[in-house]
Order: sequence, then structure tokens, then C-alpha cells
Amino acid sequence: MKGKDKESVAKQAKDRVAVAERAHKDAAKKADAADEVAKQAKTALKKAKKEFKLASKSARQARGAADDARAAYDKAAKRATKAETKLGKARKKAASKQANPAPVKAAAEKPATKAKAAAAHKSEARKKKKAPKPRPKAAAAPASAESTPAEDSFVLGESGAELQ
Repeated sequence: MKGKDKESVAKQAKDRVAVAERAHKDAAKKADAADEVAKQAKTALKKAKKEFKLASKSARQARGAADDARAAYDKAAKRATKAETKLGKARKKAASKQANPAPVKAAAEKPATKAKAAAAHKSEARKKKKAPKPRPKAAAAPASAESTPAEDSFVLGESGAELQ
């Protein structure tokens, strides 16, 4: 090879090295950018996981609250239907009583005597009644004497006369 050929080959090699260096720098920049994007993606993924956990936790709590509310609603609905049926029966009973009016005194006495008899029967079955204790008659007399303090009463007219 002649000198010029050697110089041209060397020059071509230098050009290729420069091109390779530029390509390497570009590739390094792109790799750094890709690493940065990967880091951002990882942090975004972690944040998304945390948000998902919080959302699923709140959803679980909401489901639990909804289940409790449904159960409470069902209980309330059952109570309401029972109350409505009782009310309907009471209205029918009242309407039938108004259609067939009985004497007022007899109607008033019958439920009261039944209730008293039923109450007495229940209380006797549960426990024995104690005999009433005798009360001394002397204790009742002073109470009536104390309740009439006529001497100590204040009269406005008398005191007003004294002031003038």
C-alpha cells in the first residue's frame, strides 16, 4: 500500500470511530432516559398499588356497611309489617265495636275487671303476698296538726297598716 492509501484508510477509520462515538453517546443518552422513565413507571406503579389497596379497603368497608344496612332494613321491614298487621286488626276491632255499640258502663267495667283479675292471678302465681303491717294511730294525728299552721300565716293587710 502506498502512503496515500494508508492515510485514506486511517482517515476512514477515524471517521468511523467518531461516528461510533456519537452513536454510543446517543445510545447512552437514550439508555439514561429509558432508566428515568422506568424509575417513574415504578414509582407510578407503587402509587397505583397503594391507591388500589386503599380503594379496595374502602370498598370492603362499604360492602360491610351496606350488608349491615340491608340487615337493619330487613329487620325494620319485618317490624313494620307486624305493626301494620296489628294496626289493621285494631282498626277492624274498633270498627266492629263501633258497629255494635255496647252500653258504655258495662264496656268500661268489663276490661278493667278482667285486667285486675288477670294481674292478681299472675302476681299470686309469682310470689306470696306479705301481710300488711299495722300502723300506729298516734303517728297519724301529729301529721294533721302540722298541716294546719293557721297561726303563722302572714297577712299583707296587717303589716301594711303597721308601716304607715
